Amino acid sequence: MVFSVIDGSASRLAIFVIITILEALCLISYYLVVAVGPGSPMEFPELRCLEPGPDVRPEPPEFLKSNTVMVKRDGGYRYCNKCRVWKPDRCHHCSSCEQCILRMDHHCPWFADCIGFKNHKFFVQFLIYTSFYTGLATLISGYCLYKIYYLQSVSLDKFSLHTMFVFALGAVMWLCVSVFTLFTIYQLLINRTTLESYETQGYRSNRSSHEIGNIFDLGYKQNWCAIMGATWVEWLLPIRASSENGSGLTFRVNDLVYRKLQQETQLQERLSQEITNYRAVQKQINKSALPPA
Repeated sequence: MVFSVIDGSASRLAIFVIITILEALCLISYYLVVAVGPGSPMEFPELRCLEPGPDVRPEPPEFLKSNTVMVKRDGGYRYCNKCRVWKPDRCHHCSSCEQCILRMDHHCPWFADCIGFKNHKFFVQFLIYTSFYTGLATLISGYCLYKIYYLQSVSLDKFSLHTMFVFALGAVMWLCVSVFTLFTIYQLLINRTTLESYETQGYRSNRSSHEIGNIFDLGYKQNWCAIMGATWVEWLLPIRASSENGSGLTFRVNDLVYRKLQQETQLQERLSQEITNYRAVQKQINKSALPPA
């Protein structure tokens, strides 16, 4: 019924091709989000913790100690007691998936899985494809109703409740999905996950993301390319991005914020050493002031 209202066979063919392509892209990207998965530190044996004991002191691998910037509140390296693995930067434990997720964004009920390091690109593409698909369906069905009721250039006999249902449902879905898509793209452009937008991240030298800023923000362009890829083809098609940040264990950081963090770390170490020396001197003075036995 919808195609019969649209004038011109070329227009009907073009709309059919566009809708078919968008539907295929939606399905493919949905499948890849689930099939690829978010990625987990449990996939890396070197991150597994040893069971603590009287003669065993768990230590993270050297590459993690030298590259990590996120720490616990007490300044120690982050690890998961449930998964028994060291947690790289931006890694969090998901209670629904019952495992730690690399660069975890959020747990999505649409996929019954987490959105993380490996499948974030496909998730963003799914949202974009779905926004265009629902928007186009709303536009076409609305155009049909416009021709039937306002222009009255089409016989009322061609009216169908299905067209009204598609228009109403499409409009609601397009609005909801589009708002969420814009929010997700904004988070991507500032290189901040959904979890990081609600939680303050602790960095070295007892500073936090709230105080010192987002250390992973490299600028809009680099943030986008780091997840979506470096070329238009990678942006448009659900294929793996060639510019992925390694394995998701370490990430590039903002040089300005990192230098500031280093300066404050060095300052704290210097102050700590001065306090230690002062206490040693005071102890020696007090000891020398005591009368001989």
